Amino acid sequence: MSERAILALCIALALLGWFALGSFTYHNPPVGWNLWMATGILLAALWATFLPLLHRFHPKPRHGENIMPRVVRRSGLAALYVTVCAGLRAVRALHWANAVLLLLLLILTEVVLLTRQSP
Repeated sequence: MSERAILALCIALALLGWFALGSFTYHNPPVGWNLWMATGILLAALWATFLPLLHRFHPKPRHGENIMPRVVRRSGLAALYVTVCAGLRAVRALHWANAVLLLLLLILTEVVLLTRQSP
């Protein structure tokens, strides 16, 4: 599957995910299990939204290098960060220190994964 097809599919999935999240939260109040289901839908919608954006702003590859796995991983980490912060905010457990520590943890994860990939 080409990168163009993947990006078009992600845009369609992002629109579908945001529509599903809006519809779900409109018909079901986000309490109890509904809160966690809405958080899961939010994660999928954010991942599909961040992927084309990060692909657009990612530096161009050198000599035929495939950037798609890196973009997918980075968009997943960004979506995970926003979703965890939103989930913590929903249960009133988000504090600026938690947000900074989570961000540092995700940056450290990306650095470790980048060092494992380099030859």
